Amino acid sequence: MQDERLLNRDAPPRPELIRQIIGREVFPVWVAVNRYLQAHYPDFEAELTYYNAQRGWGLDYRQGLQRLCILFPGQGGFTAFLTLTLKGEEAAQAKIQYFNTRIRALLNQPSELPQGRWLWLRIEDHTDFVGLKLLLESKFS
Repeated sequence: MQDERLLNRDAPPRPELIRQIIGREVFPVWVAVNRYLQAHYPDFEAELTYYNAQRGWGLDYRQGLQRLCILFPGQGGFTAFLTLTLKGEEAAQAKIQYFNTRIRALLNQPSELPQGRWLWLRIEDHTDFVGLKLLLESKFS
């Protein structure tokens, strides 16, 4: 598929295209993540927005100016973008043994921010989803 990250600013993706690009195996995880976010963070509204030319379209969960996370559909999975404050990062580090290897590696990389970190988390299965849940809990610690 040519537009693997939905980069065309002039063409907001329809739900069928999102399902198709994420793929049959991972789409149930996409659905589960969205249901979880809606149930556990009801004050955050989801809106399909164009982020930038590199990331394209994403489902942005926000409450006013506060962002919970953005989910970017991609070929064979999706990417969750979230930020952690220094306090949130410390809370995530305290739970590091509960994360899978890929998320541990992300958390062990030096941060580019002086007060916390940006995380680009590739979601391909339910273990990644569990890690996202833990990171969101850490975000509000």
